[in-house]
Amino acid sequence: MHLRLYRLIEMHQRIDELLRFAQQRVDSHEVARLYSLKLKARQLIHGVTMRAAISCA
Repeated sequence: MHLRLYRLIEMHQRIDELLRFAQQRVDSHEVARLYSLKLKARQLIHGVTMRAAISCA
């Protein structure tokens, strides 16, 4: 579980980097795509964190 969470956090950080580059290039389609991926990654991180919290309780 910890490895999955770690990888999701890494993916979220990498998407942030790519999003910054796309915003500098003013590539609106790429920004929209990356923003959507960032939100999905955030939801996955939240889901994994909640499952871990429930299993520890």
